[in-house]
Amino acid sequence: MGSYGDSLREAARRILRSQGGILYINRNKLDSVSELMLKISDMVPSKLDSPKIIYTDSEEVVFESLENNFSIGVKEKSLDYCWVKSLKSDSGEPWIDFTMMVIELATAGYPGCIGCGGPGSEELWDEVTLRNY
Repeated sequence: MGSYGDSLREAARRILRSQGGILYINRNKLDSVSELMLKISDMVPSKLDSPKIIYTDSEEVVFESLENNFSIGVKEKSLDYCWVKSLKSDSGEPWIDFTMMVIELATAGYPGCIGCGGPGSEELWDEVTLRNY
């Protein structure tokens, strides 16, 4: 059984270890996305290609990259995505939760270290089991 925090952490790990990809996000988060991408580029020198940003009118955040897809939203995605159930956010701001998790992991040295990706980072992600929370 998983948790909101587990899925959020896995989504953060996915964006940090991916090269390129596409991030679909609400246009109201323009400044926040730019700030996060700048922080990632400063903190993770191994990440050479930032994702292409596509602004939408949806509140859902979707990242697509080879085998590192995730979705932060209300609507369940296929099992090809790590689904972060946005309604489970204690803060009510899943995007802010996500950015804080990305910065926390990058500060710890992820993805260039062993064990700094948080609980479960060294194991295969089991989306079927970990969606149950």
